[in-house]
Amino acid sequence: DVVMLLDGSGSMDAWFGNHPHGFYGLVEILRDWAKTLPLTGEKAGTNTGPGPATGGLRLGFVQFSGQNPWWFISGRSEAIQTPDGRNKVGTGGHLSGDLSEINDDLDWHEANYMGDGTMIEKGLVMVGDMFDASHQHAVRPRVLIIFTDGQIYDPNSLAPARAVL
Repeated sequence: DVVMLLDGSGSMDAWFGNHPHGFYGLVEILRDWAKTLPLTGEKAGTNTGPGPATGGLRLGFVQFSGQNPWWFISGRSEAIQTPDGRNKVGTGGHLSGDLSEINDDLDWHEANYMGDGTMIEKGLVMVGDMFDASHQHAVRPRVLIIFTDGQIYDPNSLAPARAVL
């Protein structure tokens, strides 16, 4: 199980290499990368129980941002993932091995770029929740990949999250 924690901060709208918008460029790269992966084919929320893990990968995406602490008296971390429930989009914020759902998630993140400060705490909480929601969490390795272009403004949140993840 692999969750990508995507920096949705304002600096991600800068040129990255040949791409005029870093966040959109990252989403394009992730979309191309997902096509090459050996995915499980499982739809989001389709947990086969705590038994042996199926072969292949399941992916999840969380975008983080928030208000920098010097803009307000205290920093405010925010994070988003695709909606679940009646307004469900793609995976609904769950792990998925289905390429169509993964692409829907990436489309949604691209359309909902946050563009604020580099505050990661809420994103780490969502990642932990995503892993914990998987009934296979005891038998599948957990991988977290953090994509960011700069300094994280709430670094004290990294140590407690590491114990959970």
